[in-house]
Amino acid sequence: MENQLELRENTLIQAWFKIGTLNCWIAKAHDPIFTERSIVLCPTIESLQEKIGLGNWCLGQGFAFMNLCFINQIDGGDEWLTIKEDYCFESITFNRYIKDGEFIPLIERLLKATKQECLSLNY
Repeated sequence: MENQLELRENTLIQAWFKIGTLNCWIAKAHDPIFTERSIVLCPTIESLQEKIGLGNWCLGQGFAFMNLCFINQIDGGDEWLTIKEDYCFESITFNRYIKDGEFIPLIERLLKATKQECLSLNY
């Protein structure tokens, strides 16, 4: 079972990395460059919130939880390319969600949303 989970995580990281390299802002990351190792897996929603909430992340820094990945699109900023499974669909600024206590409910909605709901931004 652990090997299947690890294989799924590696497959998702590869997909997220490919999507990130196609993003015009993330592709310009150079200090450091954007690699598959730029994406950090978070074991809980709370750890995802903690990491993103620290702020001032470099361009291309990514954090993932379950099948969601968020990659920073602005050097030192808070503008996250939002990816679910193998498709991107949104750019989210999380600061307000965290301050208003709405981060975890937002992530829960994203996890439950279908692909069509995500692509239509109706989550």
